Amino acid sequence: MNDVKTAVVNFREAAVLPQLWPTALESLARALGSDAATVVLPPTTETTVVGSTNFVPIMRDYFRSPIPDPRETRVTPGLREQFMPDFAYFSRQEISHDAYYQEFLTPRGLLWNATAALGRNLLISVKRGKQRGPYEGVDLSALNATLSRLRAASRIASMSWRSQFSGRLSAFERLGKGALLIDGQGRLLESNAYVRFGDGLDVVGEYLTTQRIADRPALQRFLSAVIQGGANAPAASTTLALAHKSGPRPLVIDGIACTDAMRSLHSRAAALLLVTDLDRRMHVSDAILKAVFALTTTEARLARQLADGSSLREASMRLGISEGHARQRLKSVFVKTGTKRQGELVMLLAKLGDRGSMTCDRASVR
Repeated sequence: MNDVKTAVVNFREAAVLPQLWPTALESLARALGSDAATVVLPPTTETTVVGSTNFVPIMRDYFRSPIPDPRETRVTPGLREQFMPDFAYFSRQEISHDAYYQEFLTPRGLLWNATAALGRNLLISVKRGKQRGPYEGVDLSALNATLSRLRAASRIASMSWRSQFSGRLSAFERLGKGALLIDGQGRLLESNAYVRFGDGLDVVGEYLTTQRIADRPALQRFLSAVIQGGANAPAASTTLALAHKSGPRPLVIDGIACTDAMRSLHSRAAALLLVTDLDRRMHVSDAILKAVFALTTTEARLARQLADGSSLREASMRLGISEGHARQRLKSVFVKTGTKRQGELVMLLAKLGDRGSMTCDRASVR
């Protein structure tokens, strides 16, 4: 029992820190009287399945093998069902003659499977060798006694990922940055209020798209480069400029793959996209200017007016002070900020307004 409890704890940790998956699934398989285990988000691809340590080499063979896997389409347990053995989907005769069972699994020391749903579309499968016989009776009862804890661990992991990404989107919004999450097919999962759809970017049937038809191939190439390239994608392929209606300058979209989120299988997020509208001014609050540069209230308001594009005369009029007084205050601002010219000051404050960093995976925010 203690082994099962420890294995469930390890399972929950791996769903949040996916580098732990192989060892976590190895301990879970042992605790459940099995030889191997996998977690998969169908359809099975190299990025949607994780396996126990001893099953990792078999997974590599699996994706190179020409032998079709009949379980891919026929093994479909639901959340109302418990662990389902092979015989729930195949007859004994089918298994004894099927190439996948006899020519792929058996030579690798495995044959029997039992599979259950952990969540929407997420499956867990335990496996063992031919000599141990199929899962039935007492074996299935032992598996099912643990299933509720595994499903609870999956729900906790999913909520953890969702909370993390929602917090990230809100943080970028406070920094005046549009941010959105997409899944591996380009479907929009979530966005912050700073993203303005219908102006360059749009969403049709849950899928992220562009208003201009001519820009759609470029968007698809961009999303593919971000998701598939991950951390190794060239910088040029993970930045996209899109024309939009509300200004002459483009929307600049930067993307980063959420590799840990994808490998966890408990987050649908595949990429985080940051949207910069070069025609929207980056506002810096008076409080931040006072805290960072020790400006007075008047100096902070003057600096913010200049950062928003006002001339010195316009800023002085808005602040209700003379242009000469504004010029004197500006000299003090230059000293405190270490700048010498108005253009240099504006560039500095733009950096302060755009100080968000691109992070996606959990390891980068711990």
